[in-house]
Amino acid sequence: MATTISARARVRARNQITIPEQIVEAAEIAEGETLIVELDPARPDVLRVRRVRESYAGALSGVYGDARAYLEDERGDW
Repeated sequence: MATTISARARVRARNQITIPEQIVEAAEIAEGETLIVELDPARPDVLRVRRVRESYAGALSGVYGDARAYLEDERGDW
C-alpha cells in the first residue's frame, strides 16, 4: 500500500499557496501546470487538488484493442 505524503502549506497574501517541495516531487508537478482546487461544502475542512490534463490524446490507447486493425476491417467492409 502506498504511503500518504502530508505537508503543511500556509495561505499567503492574495490567497497564494506554495505547494511543499516533497509534494511537488512526489506528484511530479511541473511549473506552469494548471491545478483545480475543489471544496465540498459538506466537508469544509477538506480541499481536493487535482491536475488539469492539457491533452487527452492517447489516454485510451489500448483500451479497445488494436484500433488500426479494427479500422482496416471496417474499411474492408465498405
